[in-house]
Amino acid sequence: MNRPAFALSPVALVLALAALSAPAHAQAPAPGAAPGIVVHEVECIPNNDNGVVKATVQPEIGGAEARLYFRWEEHGPFYYVVMDAAGGGLYWATPPKPTDENDQVEVYVTQVGPAGQEVGTRSEVELIPVTEDCDARLTTHERGMAQNLVVGETDSEQYDRDVWGFLCDGIISRIDPEGVLRADGICRRCIVAWWDKPEALVPAAVLLGGGTSIAVEASPSRP
Repeated sequence: MNRPAFALSPVALVLALAALSAPAHAQAPAPGAAPGIVVHEVECIPNNDNGVVKATVQPEIGGAEARLYFRWEEHGPFYYVVMDAAGGGLYWATPPKPTDENDQVEVYVTQVGPAGQEVGTRSEVELIPVTEDCDARLTTHERGMAQNLVVGETDSEQYDRDVWGFLCDGIISRIDPEGVLRADGICRRCIVAWWDKPEALVPAAVLLGGGTSIAVEASPSRP
């Protein structure tokens, strides 16, 4: 009786058939595939000062904005600021200044469409330590943006309240969860309260180095 030149064992035959029937998506992604959104490592954020968070966003979705979501670690809902595009999928943003109590900032980045819906992928959540000796050097442009922050809210309980774990300094406007922009009433009230304090009156002699003492109002850091 003639036999074929080769024969497969039952186990080898099962493995061969499984390989032939495996779906194409079971294969590993091809090199150079879009990596999604990656937050760049940030060594630290200065206590009572601004730091910069950067991220690579790929692919960039037309009509969507990149947002940096942030909060004092595990303290309430997230807030967000819209990130600036630097080209080539690179984005950056400056969250508000952490308070003394805030020792770690929790962040992630995602893209949001015109209707306020999250589109595409979301980055991993990253934890950034807040330290007194952090040497975060902002450019002139970054510092200017840090002093004109528009902070977005994600929960109705954040309305008309402090940005928990962050200073007022630099925050000028808020966006509610429905996407409505408004002036930041909380931080404006803090400035007015500071302005009304008697200790805000500084003798002109102190400012001018001598001469007649005339009470003048010291300018706050922001109007």
